Amino acid sequence: MSGSAIIRVPATSANLGCLFDCAALALGLYLDVQVTPCADCRIEVKYTGVTPDRVPCDATNLIARTIDQTLASWNKRQGFKVEIQNQIPIGVGLGSSAAAIVAALAAAYFLKDHFPTDDQILSVATELEGHPDNAAAAWLGGFTLAVEQDGRIFASSCPVAENLRMVVTVPDYALPTERARAALPGSYSCADAVHNLQRAAVLAASIFSGKMDLHPMLFDDRWHQPYRTPLVPGLTDLLELRHPDLAGLCLSGAGPSVLAFARQNGEALGEMIRQVLADHGVKSQSYLLPVDNRGAKGWCRPA
Repeated sequence: MSGSAIIRVPATSANLGCLFDCAALALGLYLDVQVTPCADCRIEVKYTGVTPDRVPCDATNLIARTIDQTLASWNKRQGFKVEIQNQIPIGVGLGSSAAAIVAALAAAYFLKDHFPTDDQILSVATELEGHPDNAAAAWLGGFTLAVEQDGRIFASSCPVAENLRMVVTVPDYALPTERARAALPGSYSCADAVHNLQRAAVLAASIFSGKMDLHPMLFDDRWHQPYRTPLVPGLTDLLELRHPDLAGLCLSGAGPSVLAFARQNGEALGEMIRQVLADHGVKSQSYLLPVDNRGAKGWCRPA
């Protein structure tokens, strides 16, 4: 093993309304990590990108810490330098922690001089993340469904039409996933379970078929969004938003970011969403993004 490796990991938007904890979409917003082995055991971290105040530049950095702990689990002592360039806002429901973990695991395998299998990446990433949806989409790209069974991840992904644009609107505050999880109930009624299952099945089938015959009602969720609306000012109004160019809208991950599927006129939809949030006293920024169909698996390469 010599030289460097570059790992590019896309942002991800999980849950997609009714597909709670089982699906995510990879987006064209990236975490780029360059890892270089060092002759001694020192760890160096350099960071440039968004929200630098939330990213430590020492051995406590999530990427550096995960690389070091993964190498230690293999009884391998190896110093390294990590250079991070990040476009993914942290703590806003765009899979920043999953991207960091996937990047770190890919980097550790490079330092081991081995290209990982899907199962090796996804099983460990899920163990560290707690659920497989973001990590699976970040690694595989496109639209991804994932389920965990006895520590193994079964995931299936498909590409999404490149001309489809996703409008991601990011409020100017973070929402810790732990707080968003704490808002959820301990159980659901049979009626609510059937409601979500019907929409989840049709939405997944539509995307995998390639027809992308989407409708706002397919994103109507009863499992997490109603319980998180008190944590996201303006979300109630956004979930009721209708427009001819709007194929669907949902909370991105645990929030507070919002994801909209645009048939066309994505910029105008982004401005409309930003205005609704502004009416609730929230400043925000919108991104018009393609779906990333390569995933980190397709982006990793020697420098």
